[in-house]
Amino acid sequence: MWMSWYRTTAYTQKQDAQRGDAVRLLKIVLMAGGIGFATSAALPMPMAVGAEILPADIAALVHVEDPQISPDGRNVLYEKLSPPAPMAPAKSRLWVVPTQGGGADRPLPGSEEGDHAARWAPDGTTLAFIGQRGHADTQHVMLARPWTAPAHTVGELKGSPLSLRWSPDGRFLAVITTEKAAPEARGAVMEGAKGATHLLIVDVQTGRSREVPMDGKQVFDVDWSPAGDRLVLRTGEEGGLDYYWYRSRIEVVTLDGHQVALLPHRATAVHPSFSPDGQSVLYGFFSEHGITGSVARFDLKNHAETLIGKDWDGSLRYLEWDRDGHGLTALGLEGLSSCLVHVSLDDGKISVRSRVLGEQFSFSRSRDGSAIALEASTREHPDEVWLYQNDQGHPLTDNNPQVAGWPLGEQRPVHWTGRDGTRLEGLLILPSGWKAGQKLPLFVQVHGGPLEAWSDGWLGSWHNWARLLASHGIAVFLPNPRGSEGQGDAFAEASRHDWGGGDYQDILSGVDSLVHDGIADPAHMALGGWSYGGFMAAWAAGHNDRFRTFISGAGISDLLSMAVATDVGYSFIPAYFGDPLTHREEYAAHSPVSFAKDIHTPMLLLHGDGDARVPTGQSRMLYAALHEAGKPVTFVHYPDAPHWFGGSVGSDYEVDVQERVLNWLLKYM
Repeated sequence: MWMSWYRTTAYTQKQDAQRGDAVRLLKIVLMAGGIGFATSAALPMPMAVGAEILPADIAALVHVEDPQISPDGRNVLYEKLSPPAPMAPAKSRLWVVPTQGGGADRPLPGSEEGDHAARWAPDGTTLAFIGQRGHADTQHVMLARPWTAPAHTVGELKGSPLSLRWSPDGRFLAVITTEKAAPEARGAVMEGAKGATHLLIVDVQTGRSREVPMDGKQVFDVDWSPAGDRLVLRTGEEGGLDYYWYRSRIEVVTLDGHQVALLPHRATAVHPSFSPDGQSVLYGFFSEHGITGSVARFDLKNHAETLIGKDWDGSLRYLEWDRDGHGLTALGLEGLSSCLVHVSLDDGKISVRSRVLGEQFSFSRSRDGSAIALEASTREHPDEVWLYQNDQGHPLTDNNPQVAGWPLGEQRPVHWTGRDGTRLEGLLILPSGWKAGQKLPLFVQVHGGPLEAWSDGWLGSWHNWARLLASHGIAVFLPNPRGSEGQGDAFAEASRHDWGGGDYQDILSGVDSLVHDGIADPAHMALGGWSYGGFMAAWAAGHNDRFRTFISGAGISDLLSMAVATDVGYSFIPAYFGDPLTHREEYAAHSPVSFAKDIHTPMLLLHGDGDARVPTGQSRMLYAALHEAGKPVTFVHYPDAPHWFGGSVGSDYEVDVQERVLNWLLKYM
């Protein structure tokens, strides 16, 4: 229950101290320009002091990744990531949980910190995984027989292993390794020198390996043919994320590297695989504009291509062949939820079998296809390892039991109609104890991408502030405007040439709907987000007549410099706006920094100094423009932090981001 819907005191780090958390001494550079105005009213406060969720609580959550079910369906192996140390990345360790009998999970015998990418052999007796043994910076392929034999390294490999895949007969591993580029003289770095990848075939009995010649191409993904005599690969002419995400191709090769087939389109990151009869390949490829992707079945004999799910408005993320070759089991995103679907290859129909909460990108299946393991969440609990059988799912693990005692309010889907008649949807998270008719301060959090989407499920992390803010009396609105994933290609591509246009109007119409319904207090609203969400915050700040403050995390402020400087290369922004060298006016017209003179409300900028995806200069140039004009702006940047903080830089930065967001909103909303 809530004592008052407005409060005058702001959250402080003293509350962390009351929970026994040490005060963090961060190497964070703070720039402040201008003075923010005081609010005319304060924010809600829960009745029970100390009942709020704290940033340190979110940072202390245990995470699970990459569940792999054994071929017989009896056990699931997964990576457990304990909370990161204050200034060190999180480290994974392999755990195993039985699927029957309700047994507890336990560490895989012999697993050490940093072990990951575990895969069962086809007969289920042996595991292969990647781990560090000996020198701390040396990765090895490890083999283990769970509960019967300790893990041991497999031979000497050329390079450091990135991924591995068993041959159908269990005798070999296809291993992709990488070698760093040779250093230039005096420590200089040559742009574009990404090092080399190698594709190795490793005999698991002898440990001997041989390299599949690739003529200098980079190898990003691999799978075996059913007979074990060919490989399907996703490759690029160069390394780097531009080629990894946007410019790769699918090819079929023999084990000695002879190319059998080169598929016709630029590939997406959908995992390619052979049909059970070895006559077809399933793969993903980009649409005409290079924004959305499709999935197709390519017949290797007659080179005919059949689109998969072309009439379905969802997005297919991961697919596996059924044993009979007549269908596929797939993981997709449709609207606000992930789903397990079946694809009939006889008539092309897609049927949704199960709705899955949370955000997923893959799953694993037992040999007979009757059991599926994946990571999933609920609205009230973070990701755990889940088992799905007969289209019904339940969790196998409980790594965060403390969450059961957190003050979690209602989380609901919301639907509204945009100003041009477009049907739209999103999620609304309300404070615990809220009663209909009580108006709430509203924070609008915009997702990244723009080709991403908010998914129903657990909504609490270092960059997803919904559960944190709601526990402090702030309603959080998570819209999926045009340009988002999961509602068809036309919807996803509707933001082409229009960032800050129809997408922003979709968000505003959603806010209007919440105001009309008596949920949002129009006098106390703010907007923010990370990455593309940060772009939208900066854009909205220059086109604002309703929000009291904005938070831009790793946001884009100048599209032209972003297009030519991001580490994902020249393929990302130009897919939306064309060549930046010939579309300068359009780029400027959609760049938030062009409207800095129109920003008058307080703005918080957050950014990692090691961000190569959205370079830190994007926030720095907006800060400079606002600071020089005497506008109310604060810029906080984090040394060495990349674009995605999650688990990579330690808990201190994750906690600090959340604390600053919360303090800022309580001060300026």
